[in-house]
Amino acid sequence: MLTCKQMTEMATDRAEGYLQPPERERFDRHLAGCDGCRAYVKQLELTTQALRRLPEPEISSALNDALMAQFVAAPARASPRFSPWPVLAVVTMLGLLLAFARNRSESPEDWAVGAALAVAALAVAALAGRFAVGVVVAAVSASLAAALVAGRGGGLQVAIGVHCLGTELMAAAAVAGAAWLGARGGSPVAVRRSLAAGAVAGALVADAALQITCGAQDATAHLLTFHVGGVLIVAAAALLAWKVKPGSVRA
Repeated sequence: MLTCKQMTEMATDRAEGYLQPPERERFDRHLAGCDGCRAYVKQLELTTQALRRLPEPEISSALNDALMAQFVAAPARASPRFSPWPVLAVVTMLGLLLAFARNRSESPEDWAVGAALAVAALAVAALAGRFAVGVVVAAVSASLAAALVAGRGGGLQVAIGVHCLGTELMAAAAVAGAAWLGARGGSPVAVRRSLAAGAVAGALVADAALQITCGAQDATAHLLTFHVGGVLIVAAAALLAWKVKPGSVRA
């Protein structure tokens, strides 16, 4: 059930027709049983109607040009707020996976590939408020590129692979939970975006750690099947939760 605070955040989007059907239904159900929110929405509608009836202001061409020049020169502002929780969770998860690993690679190349994946995971976590399909594509592409660079042939190593896949899923759940902590209380859209981005960032940072700690980090078939496959599974699930079932995640 939506809270009154969330209703006020979504009221403008509802008036302008930007809410998806599941969110609009939740909005309308809350509105039907809440006198305060009905009064707020009614006041917003009356204000909008009154503003539309006002005459168009007369602005001189010189003033119009000056205002446009200031608008173009002003720096763009990002509307989604930044939350440090997913970034902190990624750093913590990387530290824990490396600290408690039974063995760590001594190859500089493995550490370089792992570091590159960790940076990609941090970037995804930092962009939690702007989660989109492009972020998912970039994350999966980073994992795939790392596997192709590090792989040197070799088999699947199924026993190790099950552990690797479980590690990525566990990390995805942990970072997604941290992202939810930072986004809770916000709009349902913001919560879904943060959960999805957190999950993808978690899988990617686990891939980074596994590139250093996995016993089969140079086996191409293993990397493609379990490392890239784990990131791909989490990315697909994140997109599904974000786009197909927007009403399933509650703040």
